[in-house]
Amino acid sequence: MNQFIFSGMGFAPAKHIIENKQIEQAILKGFYKGFNHERVRSGDSYNAHLKSGGKLTPFEFLAEEKMGFRNRAHVVPFPPVKPAYKFAENSLDLAVKAVDEAINDAGISPDEIDAWIVGTATAHEMAPGTAETLKCYFVPYENQSQCMTLTSACVGFNINVERALNMMQNHPEMKHVVIAHTEVMSELLLEERDFVPATTFGDAAAAVILSRSESEKPEGIISIKNHEDLRMIDFLGAHKNGNLYMEPRIVKSRAVPNMIRVINNILQETAWENQYDLFIPHQTGHAIVHSVAEAVKVPKEKLIQDVQMKYGNLSGASVPASLYLLKKQGRLKPGMKVLTAVAGLGGEYGGFAYIVPEQKMPKQLKKRLLGKTIFVSGATGELASEVALRSLKEGANLLLHYRKAGSKFDDLKQKLSAWESQITYFQADLSKPEEVNSLIAKIKQETDAINYLLLSAANTGSLNRASDVSDEELKIVDQINHRANREICEQLQALITESVVIVGSVAEDALFSGSSAYVSSKRALHAFAIDFAQKMYRKNVRIVYYLPGIIDGGMTSKLNNPQIAMSMQSIGQQAIIPMDAIADRVFKSMFLPKVQGVQANYEGALMVRRDGYIKA
Repeated sequence: MNQFIFSGMGFAPAKHIIENKQIEQAILKGFYKGFNHERVRSGDSYNAHLKSGGKLTPFEFLAEEKMGFRNRAHVVPFPPVKPAYKFAENSLDLAVKAVDEAINDAGISPDEIDAWIVGTATAHEMAPGTAETLKCYFVPYENQSQCMTLTSACVGFNINVERALNMMQNHPEMKHVVIAHTEVMSELLLEERDFVPATTFGDAAAAVILSRSESEKPEGIISIKNHEDLRMIDFLGAHKNGNLYMEPRIVKSRAVPNMIRVINNILQETAWENQYDLFIPHQTGHAIVHSVAEAVKVPKEKLIQDVQMKYGNLSGASVPASLYLLKKQGRLKPGMKVLTAVAGLGGEYGGFAYIVPEQKMPKQLKKRLLGKTIFVSGATGELASEVALRSLKEGANLLLHYRKAGSKFDDLKQKLSAWESQITYFQADLSKPEEVNSLIAKIKQETDAINYLLLSAANTGSLNRASDVSDEELKIVDQINHRANREICEQLQALITESVVIVGSVAEDALFSGSSAYVSSKRALHAFAIDFAQKMYRKNVRIVYYLPGIIDGGMTSKLNNPQIAMSMQSIGQQAIIPMDAIADRVFKSMFLPKVQGVQANYEGALMVRRDGYIKA
């Protein structure tokens, strides 16, 4: 039987976990209104809580026991203020993280994804769609797979699952579809002073990979429903200025019967009756969830509300996030029957029935750079050697330049020894123009095409002030860092087919005394890169100028603590970046249109990527 299963799952909650006591403090200071301490304190249920040894305050009791929220995740510290969002993660950032985890969980290559579908009501920008931009973080320019972005909140994931099913049923060649939902709901609450929305909503993204599977019995998506109740259209949404509007009582009066209706329809269609193992409702809070569960007689042990308690109401990310947590906790057993129901913004409501697959799909990762040729200068450096290792693992053939034989070269060969047949080594001292020319001639003899060129060889020179730097040092450092790279680019340009990544330096932007020769040579290289990018643009070859921040290696090892601190302060860097993280992003810069964790802007045709700099 042709089935459609969730082969991979990912979840990316916002990093700031906001506890009930923080919201209570804001209420006590008059920041939020609508909560009546005395009413809760005089209530029978709260007094019973105290008599049983409970220690929750009136607000904590209401939020946790009555509303169903212990924590919520926000992209900014609490309480949220508008300027903080300029530097915080946005809905795209969260979506990329969730999709990356889902793809890795499925054990497939991003190149095998046939379509990318994303839902959100809090898009990071007006256009293009979030799905189109998200795709750029995973596949190279030539990838033609389709994208769709849906403006929807609570029911967005459910709608997109049905759209993905329709696509795959109509296109037998499609095997895998990304379905993600991402929200930064806290940003809708900036002018909200009612305590209920602040207590309720969280920020997160969740994603699944919907995959075609063959089995002898039903599994995966068995039934799915989506409907619209226009009686809710004016009572839950966000104004044009981005502020939430919500009438809780009206929302509940419509959401509860709608969810009950769709549950009964699904149970009738599947003939499950009460024979399901787990019920995942939209994590909207006890008021709606418990009313629905009571009406359809869901046993307490089958009701899933973990996401609601730990992360808040995550809008359309609630159901896939719940599935993710259940899987991580080992609670999704093969053959289990899972029922979901959701309702929300604009009157949308729906749900689906899912049978957990008996077997996992086989993981056969495609090597993404198979048959590609990459030239790397300064391969004995920490950054370049890490990029070389990643390239080899993805199937590339490498042309590696090194300065001289010795311990660093021996370490490099040992590190890459498992892929020796894919490597050709070239020795050259870049401070000597004649050896640069010899290197270029040997490369031309070795290959007739270079897909990717990574220029990372550099000489830091001394850390002396400009007045103490000799003419000889200026000349040597400029030759290695600027002129040699210039010759390599210009003389090999006819061989380059896809991209050139040139590694710059934070020293170009950071403000500390010393390393004058190094800074001047790197700035000259940057100027050359701008001109070269314009030239190569006509040939569809991208030039990327990569500026790493302060990292735990390379030039940083030559700086003292005051220089490191001043450099980080100059660019707004908050922590030293691990070498492997920089290496991974430089590696991806060779073939992906966008790389997460870096700022990017164009200087003419040159793509400049700054890593570790404060988000602009």
